[in-house]
Amino acid sequence: MKDFEESFRAQKASLKNWLDRDFPLLLVFFTVIALVVVIRSFRLPETGRPVVVGCVMAGEMEGGSWNESHYNALFHTCRKHGCRMVVRNDVPPTAEGVSAAVEGLVREGCNVIFLTRFSYAPFMDEIAKSYPRVAFFKISGKGTARNCTAYFARLYQARYLAGIVAGSESRTGVLGYVAAVPEPQIYRDINAYALGMRSANPKARLIVRFTGSWDDEEEERASVALLEAEGADVITYHQDKPYAVREAEDRGLFSIGYNAVKETYSERFLTATVYDLDVLYEKVLSDYLAGRTNFSRIYWLGWADKAVRLHPMSPAVRRKTLFAVDEATRRIMTDWDVFSGIIYDNEGVLRCERDERISDAELFEGMDWLVEGVELYE
Repeated sequence: MKDFEESFRAQKASLKNWLDRDFPLLLVFFTVIALVVVIRSFRLPETGRPVVVGCVMAGEMEGGSWNESHYNALFHTCRKHGCRMVVRNDVPPTAEGVSAAVEGLVREGCNVIFLTRFSYAPFMDEIAKSYPRVAFFKISGKGTARNCTAYFARLYQARYLAGIVAGSESRTGVLGYVAAVPEPQIYRDINAYALGMRSANPKARLIVRFTGSWDDEEEERASVALLEAEGADVITYHQDKPYAVREAEDRGLFSIGYNAVKETYSERFLTATVYDLDVLYEKVLSDYLAGRTNFSRIYWLGWADKAVRLHPMSPAVRRKTLFAVDEATRRIMTDWDVFSGIIYDNEGVLRCERDERISDAELFEGMDWLVEGVELYE
């Protein structure tokens, strides 16, 4: 009996030593296995089917539009990786419209689908749950379906820099901003632009007019005229097409572009805030193809990733403005965030403390207020 007890104690001690020594390695091993199982569950490896990429868009791919930029970038990325691409355009932002588009793409063999409009997000949870073997990527953080995640670029970083240009080059100290609809991504860009403007000219004002539409040439051109009447001499916009810039050119105003630059303008076109969507789609699609997709996080690439940038400056931009932009760019590259430090909204409410930074969650989906210096056109 004594020998048995000693043998049992020896075996117990040996097991304890083995666990103390090797348990961390076992934990890492099983964690990796679990992650691989989860990630691969979205890639359909057992079917042997080729990857077919679907894309849902709200309009036509023309005219230097938002849709054209996304189509071209995703097309180039698919061609690079040998993936077939199927597109549904002119898809209305309704549950029926988005559901029909997705159903059609799935029937054509799509196992990964990109939804390129913010207004599609409210319908994505139910749709994604209906197709659990399809990976969905959407330009919005709304939704909790486990096979769906958001992707976008931090254009607000470039907007801040463009705000420095606008605030520095304005002769009146009044800037105009033509925007589509009030939603977090537009509030975020307006606020970043205003913060850049006020860093260059603390007394400057930014007047924003919402048109209620992403593509309405008559209303967007009329907005420029109304903002000019309020004293604005620098115009920017947040819509599908550059109607506001064309109107600013016709009126001899300064302007700053958005999304992409497909036309040639005068020297009064100071710069533009530009996406490099090739970078964004390459990151997201290559992760999916390699099994690295993590559906619990947002793909939100920024200046350091080269996903956003400024269009080359006009010769009209003064040297001191270029220096100010370069200095701010260096700060952004050192991980400083535009939305950090003391920030008040335009009603005098403190929104960010001196040593704080507004969270990505708030910026991506929760921002519904405007910073100090921003006025809504009435």
